Amino acid sequence: MGQRKKKLKRILISLPLLLALIALIPAAVYMFGEAGTDGLQKAPDAQSSGLPNEETSGSPEESFPDFLDGISPAGNNSVSDESETDIFTLFDLSAGETVQVSRNELIPAAIACEMDLSAPREALKAQAVACYTLFSRKRAAGEAITCDSENWQVWVPEDRMRERWGEDFESNLAVLRETADQVAGQLLEWEGAPILAAYFAISSGATESSKNVWGGELPYLQAVASPGDCFSSGYLSTVTLSPEEFRNAAEIDAETPPDLSGDPKDWLTDIVTTPSGYVRSASLGGVNVSGVDLRSAFSLRSACFQVEYDGENFQFTVEGWGHGVGMSQAGAAYLAKRGKTYREILSYYYPGTILTYPDERPTGGTGS
Repeated sequence: MGQRKKKLKRILISLPLLLALIALIPAAVYMFGEAGTDGLQKAPDAQSSGLPNEETSGSPEESFPDFLDGISPAGNNSVSDESETDIFTLFDLSAGETVQVSRNELIPAAIACEMDLSAPREALKAQAVACYTLFSRKRAAGEAITCDSENWQVWVPEDRMRERWGEDFESNLAVLRETADQVAGQLLEWEGAPILAAYFAISSGATESSKNVWGGELPYLQAVASPGDCFSSGYLSTVTLSPEEFRNAAEIDAETPPDLSGDPKDWLTDIVTTPSGYVRSASLGGVNVSGVDLRSAFSLRSACFQVEYDGENFQFTVEGWGHGVGMSQAGAAYLAKRGKTYREILSYYYPGTILTYPDERPTGGTGS
């Protein structure tokens, strides 16, 4: 409980009205799935979750201060479309083959893989731009774009959509295509190049700096408050392990193997967290390891966790879902419900970037 109170104190410092909000609003229902390929986040089923009730008294929209005040949307309001010549090459892990798809095929499918279609349209548009930006960056750099069509990761063909959605296929596909068309060819740039538009499901209440997760600092991937995430049904999770299960899971790639003998309460100590609350490092059996490695070893939803040993079992209490860098999908939906546009959402989660359009970029450049 002490560590939990510290977490609430951190949120209280950045958002003074958070405690009042928690007392007023029932938990919202908004849940996304675990990480897909390429370090991205995917939803296991686009039909599986709902959104916060807009008619609920004391909703987040009424209680939170407007922390987007003063944020100027990137880019402009013009919209331009391109033909089917914007082609991406994907390697489908489930099929074991390379496929080529146009932008007009890829982006609607990517939205379906990443977000619940009942999310606000502006959040879906923000996701579409992030996907197109990330894929364009990879293509320009000659990096492989991998997908897993069988498991709905990154891209899925329309026949799989029809199989899953049945009688809702046509209406769902119409939403996907319309959303993609509304932001066709738009991408985020930093210094004239597509950004690393990372995204994930649910933050701990704040996003994380890329430096703290991947070791490389990018000016547009810095920690920002994302308080609406705390009301997602997938925000809090627990993992319980016996000492034997803990020992078997603790296979950390280190020169010196962790010493997991002695009293189990001493196996995981000296936990250091970042300002956003994610575990930066800890001592695992006397070996210094990263929070990212611990998350992977113990199959935690995020690296924002507390752990207790009660004499019989270890219990991890985990906040958020995903790596925490870039745009929070739950946060994007929360902001869209408060009336923010996709451009405002993108400006907030990727500060300093510029939203560009096909007719603003040189022929033969990224996204063409």
